[in-house]
Amino acid sequence: MTDNMGNEKWENLGSNNAATSQHNAISCDRELLANGVGTVQRAVSSRSTLPILQGVLIETTNQGLHLIGTDLELSIETYVPVTSVGDFHMVLPAKYFSEIVRRLPEREVVIEWDSEKKVATILSGKAVYEINSMDPGEYPLFPEVPNTPWWKVPGTELANFVRKTVFCAAVEETRPFLTGVFMEFKENEVNFVATDSFRLAVTRVSNSNSAHAERDRGLLVPARTLSEVARIVQGSETEVEVYASENQVAFKCRETTIVSRLIEGQFPSYDRVIPQQHSTLIVVERGAFQESVDRVSIMGKDEFGTIRLSARDNVLTVSANAPEVGKALDQVSTVRVEGENGEIALKARYLMDVLKAVEDEEICLKLTGTASPVIITQADVESKASGGFLYLIMPVTLNA
Repeated sequence: MTDNMGNEKWENLGSNNAATSQHNAISCDRELLANGVGTVQRAVSSRSTLPILQGVLIETTNQGLHLIGTDLELSIETYVPVTSVGDFHMVLPAKYFSEIVRRLPEREVVIEWDSEKKVATILSGKAVYEINSMDPGEYPLFPEVPNTPWWKVPGTELANFVRKTVFCAAVEETRPFLTGVFMEFKENEVNFVATDSFRLAVTRVSNSNSAHAERDRGLLVPARTLSEVARIVQGSETEVEVYASENQVAFKCRETTIVSRLIEGQFPSYDRVIPQQHSTLIVVERGAFQESVDRVSIMGKDEFGTIRLSARDNVLTVSANAPEVGKALDQVSTVRVEGENGEIALKARYLMDVLKAVEDEEICLKLTGTASPVIITQADVESKASGGFLYLIMPVTLNA
């Protein structure tokens, strides 16, 4: 008898709300809802001491189902199309809501809202969930976005610029101004710059779509923010609009908007650390070089994970020494060396990060002795003219 009563109660769960509050129900596509929730959840911190910030704001609008996630530093909003419009305003726990939506059995999802009980009911197929809502009045307002964009750029290109730069930003927060990517707006280009003081990445973008940007002003954007932007817009040819105010930056792509606080502090004058002269120039096929570094770095297990590069007679030798284990040596013959013979020791991981980030068939390494940084650029002159990249890696001291 207990089972029958339980089954009857389960079958009726949600139906009472629908009968009494028809106007408070919406229907939408499971995949679109899952994507929307997954997008805004990227801004939600499960470790927040404020319970309301562990939730996602959900409300009905003329544009569809409006979703917001925030941790007060980063805020993301998006809209999900609905096939029937209800009227509600609630905050559901992001973790539970996301996991529920991803596991729903049918394509159609119905969300009902009981405004008296403050309970949302989610139905799909024979699956029914009830979730208690937090007070939406406590949820932070979504930041205002300026009216005029500074810059417009296709999503795929923006994601590519970020991918080539963001890995050089510092992870440790002892110097917050190094944990971001410096977006520098100049007359004819936009530069993406990041450094952790051991390496530097500069991606230069020839640009004609930043008419409203403040010239020679930079935006110091948290690396995390740009990583999330890249994740959202990658693969999209839709233009991303970049907006800026005194202390915030916003990225808008179709139905999604990402707003972040800017990092306070002065980004270093990075141009000053880039050597203007070199004694050795090495042009090498990137793929062969990357494979060689990957092979040899197995033995680069000392304190710094060091490998050595030695260029002479149009051959680039890559070597590593692990005193307690052994040695490794490999040679790359698809090389052109100009100037003096050159040698340098580098942290293998830093070099591999660069080789994985770039896509050019050939790259150029510029050396100025063992105590100066190596500069890595594209070898293609035409590519340089339209923008391009520059990486700087500090050397590891070579032992005799």
